[in-house]
Amino acid sequence: MSELSWWFAPHPDWEATEDWPEEVPVVRYETEGEVAVIDPFLPPDDSFDPQGKSVRVLLTQGAHYRGTSDFVERYGASVWAPPRAVWRRFPNPATTDELPRGVEAIELDGEPQQVVFFIPEHATLVSGDVLSGTGGRLHVFVDEADPVRLLPALDALADLAIERVIIPHGDLILSDGAARIRAAVAEAQSA
Repeated sequence: MSELSWWFAPHPDWEATEDWPEEVPVVRYETEGEVAVIDPFLPPDDSFDPQGKSVRVLLTQGAHYRGTSDFVERYGASVWAPPRAVWRRFPNPATTDELPRGVEAIELDGEPQQVVFFIPEHATLVSGDVLSGTGGRLHVFVDEADPVRLLPALDALADLAIERVIIPHGDLILSDGAARIRAAVAEAQSA
């Protein structure tokens, strides 16, 4: 049995001109023996307590290294990073290539810098910057990816049993996640 929760923390690079909220989500996935945090910042109230369990940091992409060093220094966290990512701003922080039980990393064809995490027990997909959105709608952010390959890879995600989609910039999707991913891909394909 596992627990899934999240908190919001202010993004240090946020500016008032951004088209996304100042606070970004940090996902906490806890099992009997460990606590995994995805794209982490410490909670603003400093309330993170692993209760003696080992701590694992999972990164969707290099740019989301963010507060990883806080978790490594305070809790001795291991770090999992996308295996194909190129680390431009700092060395690859990965210290393990093993994911926690119950978490799947899905590499996206056409976007080697990012992965998405699927947590089947909670019907939840955790995305890096490839998905964003507001008002209950998701949007595909292609950036440097190859859209010809990326869009079908994202569309294939909609075949998974996804209810929730936790995105780094925008409103979280708490229901109908697979359908909203498919709609975002269709919108991107028609643009």
